[in-house]
Amino acid sequence: MAEDESKRYKTTDRRVIGFPLDPNMHGEMVKPGELIDIREISPLTLTDRRIYNLLIANAWDRIVEPVEHVIDKSDLRGTHNGNERIEDSIRRLMSAIAEVKIMRDGKVAVKRVQLLGGNVEQEDERGQLYYTFPKQLIEIVKESEVFGRLKTQIMYCFRSKYALALYEIVQKRVGMKFKQAENFTVEEMRALLGVPKDKLNRFPDLNKYAIRPALQEVNALSEHHVTIGMIKKGRRVEHLMLMWQEKTVEEKRHVLKEVERCSVGRAARIRNAVEPVAF
Repeated sequence: MAEDESKRYKTTDRRVIGFPLDPNMHGEMVKPGELIDIREISPLTLTDRRIYNLLIANAWDRIVEPVEHVIDKSDLRGTHNGNERIEDSIRRLMSAIAEVKIMRDGKVAVKRVQLLGGNVEQEDERGQLYYTFPKQLIEIVKESEVFGRLKTQIMYCFRSKYALALYEIVQKRVGMKFKQAENFTVEEMRALLGVPKDKLNRFPDLNKYAIRPALQEVNALSEHHVTIGMIKKGRRVEHLMLMWQEKTVEEKRHVLKEVERCSVGRAARIRNAVEPVAF
């Protein structure tokens, strides 16, 4: 029977593909768009962001249910050894507050939510983590209709939290028909990348230490060419134009080869790559 095109699908209708918890296997997770375009009140690290994505992927089939989820701590380590990073990340995620744009009574509003609820961690190195999501976060996920598909093998490859954030921003938008660009104010881009308020306040520093390195990694490891152009008023950069274009089949093969390749030497290969960066 033909699919009802008039039906409005929810983000939770989308399914996880493959094995997102295994860094050596192909996997795709679904992340609600509202949890991609967030403003971090409490800055998160690359490890925090990656672990949070894995907690979402692991819980996805029952994420809108008020239940306790469980995951092996070994699945959260990714390519790292030891549980210290996990413990620190869980604490930061519990205390992190994010601002999410929603619609309330027909108007755009800002909702402030905690990213992670109560949890129990077994002390054994081979133990498990039992965790929950806050009620208000579950409500956001339940109503979501916009999402990004994240290839988790690519997610494991990033070495900058700004690169992972930019990848997610792009993945939310690549499915939009007839749209390959979007404008942001400099402050909006800072917030979406998760740049702390007291860091990189001058645009040249933001560009050098956050935007350009993120573009290099995303262009080397994702399936899209991504550029960010400056829109100036006089000498001042007021807006940034994010642009994306799908790579060719051959270029995607090259990306897959790099993702599956040993990480040794990757940073140098990315630095030496020539990419269409619009600065």
